[in-house]
Amino acid sequence: MVELAFRDQYRRMTRKEILAQEREASPEEAERVRDEIKAWIQHMAPHTAKFLFTLRKDGRPHCRPVSAFVEGWTVGTISQGEHLKNQHIRNNPVVGYLWVELCPEPGRWLRSVWMQGVCQIIDDPEEVQAFFKRREAATGVGDNHPNEDWVRLLLRTTPQLVRAEGFLGPNKPVLIRDFSR
Repeated sequence: MVELAFRDQYRRMTRKEILAQEREASPEEAERVRDEIKAWIQHMAPHTAKFLFTLRKDGRPHCRPVSAFVEGWTVGTISQGEHLKNQHIRNNPVVGYLWVELCPEPGRWLRSVWMQGVCQIIDDPEEVQAFFKRREAATGVGDNHPNEDWVRLLLRTTPQLVRAEGFLGPNKPVLIRDFSR
């Protein structure tokens, strides 16, 4: 019920008032939900959309829906052959991932997580197969790319910054910069 009261108050505020109230969560608050955020992006929920953002040579963003398997805080995505996103990453390895909850539970704030990181393209077939085995052991999903002719690439992203919203209610984004644990 507290969340619903916040929503009602939020609806009566102007955009300027809302932005003025937004404050980064304190280190204590962030620590309290850190594991929840990590578990949420690690869980392959059917009602969560995942997107990979890359940059074109001219700096314009490019976005693609992807699957993402998270180990620790490191994100793995399989790509096939010479997709445009792979060329973007070769030109600029800084990428972003966005997880968005599509159907939040009644009374909860919509959750989303933005991750900025550095992506490495792994083309070693043994490393790619090892990734598939780890993913299958954790999720039951192995190599589900149907075409045997496709060259499978592993896009491995090491995070630099995570911004999570909706885990502490309105106007309390959680920023995580330390991924050593």
